[in-house]
Amino acid sequence: MWYFGILYAVGNMILSGIAAVIYKSQTDKIKPIAMVLIQTLTSAISFLILTAIMGDFLEMFRIPWMAFLPLLSAAIMGIIIGNFMYLTSLQYVGLTITYPIAMTYPLLTYIYEIIIFDAIFDWLKFLGIILIIGGVVMISFSQVNDDTPENNVLPNTKSISGIDDSSESILLNSKTEQSEPKILEETEKSEKARRKFSQLLANKKFFGIFLALLATVTWATGTTLIKVGLDRTDIDIIPISGARMTLLLPITFTLFLATKKKTNHYKFSWKAVSFVILGALLGLFASNIFYLKSIEILDGTSIPAAIAASGPLITIPLSILFLKEKVDWKILLGTTLTIGGIVLVILNISEFFI
Repeated sequence: MWYFGILYAVGNMILSGIAAVIYKSQTDKIKPIAMVLIQTLTSAISFLILTAIMGDFLEMFRIPWMAFLPLLSAAIMGIIIGNFMYLTSLQYVGLTITYPIAMTYPLLTYIYEIIIFDAIFDWLKFLGIILIIGGVVMISFSQVNDDTPENNVLPNTKSISGIDDSSESILLNSKTEQSEPKILEETEKSEKARRKFSQLLANKKFFGIFLALLATVTWATGTTLIKVGLDRTDIDIIPISGARMTLLLPITFTLFLATKKKTNHYKFSWKAVSFVILGALLGLFASNIFYLKSIEILDGTSIPAAIAASGPLITIPLSILFLKEKVDWKILLGTTLTIGGIVLVILNISEFFI
């Protein structure tokens, strides 16, 4: 029945919210790509054990390729790429900014539904889009104007050309003495524009917000691909999850090795690893089951994605209590607008009472 789909979606939202707070508490101890590797390994082992207990182990090898390819692609887009950008964003701008922005992915999911699944456009959902845009803008720029140098510049970041400001001044003065006034004026404008662009790229809050927005694209694409894959097979979601998480392991491990510097040796405390494992059990294992079940029961991605997007209701109170993050009125209002907009865009409750 449809209300079981709602319950599964709410369960996914709660577990994902708790996991997000756990991940944030460990971002200064474990690098994002290492955290993704631990998440994937934990989830893969958990799904394989559960699949074996259910007696459906062989079902993993009976999934049609036409269904499995989009399901695997969804996992790569959402779990590996999306989570990596999301966790990196957490390091730069914090949970109270990253999570509400990333949770606007149902907006793009709805657009995909209109294009791919012939969903019907209505003006109430269009109003929701306006609210979402306003909420995201307010959240994004609530703390961007912080002028503290150590808060704005990425670690070990220099000018894009490798020349510091004093060198640039010397170079500019040299050009001033040797160039015609008109050419000199153009050179000055070019140098100023390049410095501004370099400073923008070096702003860690801008970079963090940009990664959070990219995460919304990967998650929306992944959610849509899940629906495409589930429509092409009758295999239960547990062996499906076991198969795709297992295949994610070599991909994740390869990325881990590729991004690991030769001189960089990862040293993890067992306490930090234990927290990430707990977060993976809640946010990638259990919540994944709930999310896939909700999509399967409700026969669509809109409602599960909308309920998942209300996660800031869980993460913001927890981040204030346990992570001591600061929240200003802009973030609170922006989060409220975002959640309200997503509800208008996707969660058409009236259909359940007809």
